[in-house]
Amino acid sequence: MASLEIFSLHPQVRYRQVADEGVLVHLARGRVLVLNAVGLHIVQTLRQPQTRETLMRSILEHFAVEEAQAAADLDAYLRALEREEVLLRQG
Repeated sequence: MASLEIFSLHPQVRYRQVADEGVLVHLARGRVLVLNAVGLHIVQTLRQPQTRETLMRSILEHFAVEEAQAAADLDAYLRALEREEVLLRQG
């Protein structure tokens, strides 16, 4: 993923925190996704457009995870959110 790419949530996406997890709803598609704590953190961070690097720094600051593992998981998660059409990529 290119470093100048900016990620943001689709305008038809809403989310809500439920305990340590979250629920993400794509209003136009009628899709509902359950988010774990890290997924919820990423979605909350994406309230404002972010670069991958900013998302990585935030994950590393908030969770006990090795950088290589965080990078691989973040890339896979961003691809999954794009497949579900809840994430927009610019750049």
